[in-house]
Amino acid sequence: MPHDNHVIDGINKDLKGMSWANAKDYYLGLCKGWKPYNPAPVLIEHDGVQVLRDDLIVGTKARAGDLLAAKAPLKTIVYCQPRVGLAGVSIADVAKRHNKDVVLFMPSSKEISHHQACCIERGATVYFERIAAMPNLNRKAEMWAKENGAFFVPLGLKHELATAGIIHTALMIPEPDEVYVAISTGVLSRALQIAWPNAKFYCVAVSRNLKAGELGRAEVITEPLDFTVAEKKENLPPFPTVNTYDAKVWKFIPKNERGKKILMWNVGTEPQLKDLTIIANTKSYRDWPKKTLKE
Repeated sequence: MPHDNHVIDGINKDLKGMSWANAKDYYLGLCKGWKPYNPAPVLIEHDGVQVLRDDLIVGTKARAGDLLAAKAPLKTIVYCQPRVGLAGVSIADVAKRHNKDVVLFMPSSKEISHHQACCIERGATVYFERIAAMPNLNRKAEMWAKENGAFFVPLGLKHELATAGIIHTALMIPEPDEVYVAISTGVLSRALQIAWPNAKFYCVAVSRNLKAGELGRAEVITEPLDFTVAEKKENLPPFPTVNTYDAKVWKFIPKNERGKKILMWNVGTEPQLKDLTIIANTKSYRDWPKKTLKE
């Protein structure tokens, strides 16, 4: 399905009406007392491009989720995990470090995906629901969290503590001239824009149309491939990544540009699944809920 009908309004909704400087101070204030368990970010040059290699850890969402899990006021963290994405494994990782439990809502399918199997292997409790679209599942997860006294995290880790964790990380790095990132919900890009107010941003939309306030001041590039389709082999970058996500950014980045500090933020790589039987043994198919006479 094409996703090339974006709302381009120049608004970064995570500024919350603040100036760039005040927003940075606000989010850093949320980090007070927090000691990240992840190491400092690593930059490695590939073809003249500085690449932030969060494939060397669980992933960027583990940096964002670390602060979130550390300050979550409830024992259980609830999230809606799509078939593709590193949020679930990242939340499972940070929850374990902070003695929290994880409940993941996943879309029903005939067979679970590799990423979903990795979440199960890492100890998440999962619920499968037959849905027409991910926002519907997000609402189900939020409702379950309210009814069960759990801490709900919206899709994409759209939470101010996650944004703060990313800004905290970005400020360990000298501000680049240009930044290239994959974008879905836009949490990473908007946070980096707050950390680096003078950099030019290019966001490759890999999964959906961007809504009001999600793009910020970035220029959007629409990826023609469907979200679940991997990047073509000839376009893959020379470092580990997720082939359905960050790998799609590499072909758009100018290589070996002189006089420019160009940075690509690589959020992670494919998680390793040790027990391959999890996929076959997990019954994830669900029928559509039966309608009542009132409906």
